[in-house]
Amino acid sequence: MNHINGPSMGQPSTVIQDEMPPVQPPQQPSQGGNDGNPVKTAPAAPQPECWARIPAALRDRPQWVLADGNKRPLTADGRAASSTDPNTWTDFDTACRAAAAKGLHIGYMLHESDPFACIDLDVKDGTPQAHIERFQKIVAAFDSYTERSRSGKGLHVWVEGKIGRGRKRDGVEVYSQERFIICTGDTYSDRPVANRQELLGKLASEMRPSTSTEIQLDGDDAPDWSLASFAAQDSGELGRLFAGDWQGRYPSQSEADLALVKLLLPHADSPRECWLTFRLSKLGERDKAGRLDYARTTLSLATQHLANDAAQVQHGQQIAECLFWKDPTKHINPRHFRLLRDDDLDQLPSLRWMVKRIVPHAGVGAIYGDSGTYKSFLTLHLLAHIANGQEWFGRKVIAAPAVYVPFEGQGGIPARVAAWRIAQARRRNPDALLIASPGNERSNVAVIMEPMNLREQADRDKLVQTLTECGWAGGVLCIDTLAHAANGIDENSSEMGEMIAIFRELQHRLGGVILIIHHSGKSQERGMRGWSGLHAAMDFVIECQRDKQSSKTEAKFVLTKVKDGSDGLSFAFAMQPVTLGMDDDGDEISSLIVCPMTNEGQPVGSAKQTRKGINAIDAETAAADDKFIYQWVTNEVIDGRFPSKNSLKGQLPDMKESYEITQDRVTAAIERLIAEESLMVERELKSPNGNVWIRPIDPPQVAK
Repeated sequence: MNHINGPSMGQPSTVIQDEMPPVQPPQQPSQGGNDGNPVKTAPAAPQPECWARIPAALRDRPQWVLADGNKRPLTADGRAASSTDPNTWTDFDTACRAAAAKGLHIGYMLHESDPFACIDLDVKDGTPQAHIERFQKIVAAFDSYTERSRSGKGLHVWVEGKIGRGRKRDGVEVYSQERFIICTGDTYSDRPVANRQELLGKLASEMRPSTSTEIQLDGDDAPDWSLASFAAQDSGELGRLFAGDWQGRYPSQSEADLALVKLLLPHADSPRECWLTFRLSKLGERDKAGRLDYARTTLSLATQHLANDAAQVQHGQQIAECLFWKDPTKHINPRHFRLLRDDDLDQLPSLRWMVKRIVPHAGVGAIYGDSGTYKSFLTLHLLAHIANGQEWFGRKVIAAPAVYVPFEGQGGIPARVAAWRIAQARRRNPDALLIASPGNERSNVAVIMEPMNLREQADRDKLVQTLTECGWAGGVLCIDTLAHAANGIDENSSEMGEMIAIFRELQHRLGGVILIIHHSGKSQERGMRGWSGLHAAMDFVIECQRDKQSSKTEAKFVLTKVKDGSDGLSFAFAMQPVTLGMDDDGDEISSLIVCPMTNEGQPVGSAKQTRKGINAIDAETAAADDKFIYQWVTNEVIDGRFPSKNSLKGQLPDMKESYEITQDRVTAAIERLIAEESLMVERELKSPNGNVWIRPIDPPQVAK
């Protein structure tokens, strides 16, 4: 038997036994809502007369507890029980007597020291028929003791075997430790508990996490009481947040909520279970935690952050694996460095980006500019988009934690954050232009305003410990400004190498990106102020520019250095005022927000831009346009021609013979493809008519 799952987890090769009763989908609908609280069901009452049917192999171990109506594990005397504390367990007979007297269920605490595992097949309203059929095949393949669950709908298959941490996917859950399983004795398959280690390992390996990012909060998952007990007893950040200790360490409780959910989510079996467990914490007591929209937003962001963290770890592991020979015929000499050849280089993972072709997923970079070029506003705009996983100036963004350490201008930060949040609320509700409140919008940027000296190892250690233990490492740590962080160092000397070493140390310990805010030199041509080696030490550099004579509100930033990217690209933006309210004297409080501009000088998403047709098409049409233009350009290159933006515009009549498209859509598709690096503008090679030509990435051989 090689596979025991259905289509999404491998094709089964076993045959269902004829005498095995079929798994039936439930007929009675569940009762309850979708407000983030448990769905109310009507589980079967305890059946003490059936408990004796539970196999003796399980009954003989003193790992039993009671279970109340919310699936909460309890000791025989009614206290909370924990899957990690054997002192809260008892023997089978004691548990049965206490449960029968109180009208409760009994349950078994799986532990790494015992030989057992449980496969929980979750059948509920709306369970697809394909899942039902897969469950039947799993029961038949494992051929071990199986009983009906408390609800009478699902099944628990008990086997001998270990898998370590539990797995869950598509209604199938597998556990062998740190888990509480309610036992009913309602026998479905009266078999001995069989050793199925090999089969269990295959099942667990095939239960890879789903790639779906959709957050599901419906269902009948209950809080993980064991996880809640563990969190309450934790002496680190998990325990502090679970107890409601966040003030002075997080900008608001919402940021603290996100940090706690990020710590709980990896240990929960579903987003719903995670949120219900979060609701047991002190932070989860406020009314806001009961709102479905807030639950979805917080869980979605936590999921994105954790996925990004995992991707970074995997990326590092892939690089590390490529640095060692796996071929035993290749001799490894410990006195030699590894020499990577073509085949070795082909195995290295591709470069990853936090902001596509602007900010890499790891490194040290800088944003600099003269006073009045809005670099601090642009920085906050960038950090908020990274923290929320939103596109930035049309570039794809991978969500990651964002931490801002302002050594100057701290007083204006609350207003800038509030202005960004109000702008987000207006963006989501373009018809309500008079929105003056941020509502539920969050920047999700953590700000540290306490004084610190990065030149002191103790302060750096405290910073690393704070971000690591609070779940804010691995994203962007922004230092504003370099001059204040390097207090006491001559900016114009090689002593600045000390700060470069400090930033590299922080990046190595935290992962992600260290972003430095700096000032321009005496002239724009001289770049960043101070030591000439500063620019060379950066992985990426962004320069903010503004013509102070022509406009008070318009500016741009230029990519002056992007390793493995395109230097020289510029992006225009304008500053728009946002009214925040009135002060105690009745004077208006306002701030500014960054508004990306098009090449025509129009705000992105404006009415004029929409009339030009750039944003007037839906995503499906845009994708079709991109595919058509990409293939058209590819064919041009194959035929030995040098397509340019101008030449493609002239070919519009020929294009329309096979695909209906407008000139504006051709231009928009080219810009999108260039931005996504599906097409590349080669500035070094011009077409015969003098235009910069366009070619596909990895193009076919150009005809001679």
